[in-house]
Amino acid sequence: MGPLFVAFGWLLLTGVVFVPTFVIAIVMLHSVVRAFVLSATFTMGAFAGVLLAMFGAGLVVNRAQPEWLSGTLVVAYIAAAAIAGGVLAVFVLGKLAK
Repeated sequence: MGPLFVAFGWLLLTGVVFVPTFVIAIVMLHSVVRAFVLSATFTMGAFAGVLLAMFGAGLVVNRAQPEWLSGTLVVAYIAAAAIAGGVLAVFVLGKLAK
C-alpha cells in the first residue's frame, strides 16, 4: 500500500468515526478529556472490528450469490462489526474505569 492510501484511510477513520463521536461526547459529557478518551476508545474498537471483519468476510458471506448482493452483504457485515467493536471497546473501558 502506498503512503497516499494509508493517509486516506486515516483521514477517513478520523473524519467519519472520531470527529462525530468526539462532538457528541463533548455535548453529553461536558468534559474534553473524557470525551476524547471515549471517542478514541470507540474509534480504536471500530478499527479493530473492521480489520477482523475484513479477514472474516470471505468466510462468512457466501460467494455463490450475485456479485452486487455479495458486495452489499460484505459492506453490511463490516459496518456491523465496526459498530460492535466500538461498543465492545467502550464497554470494556467502562468496566476497567470502575
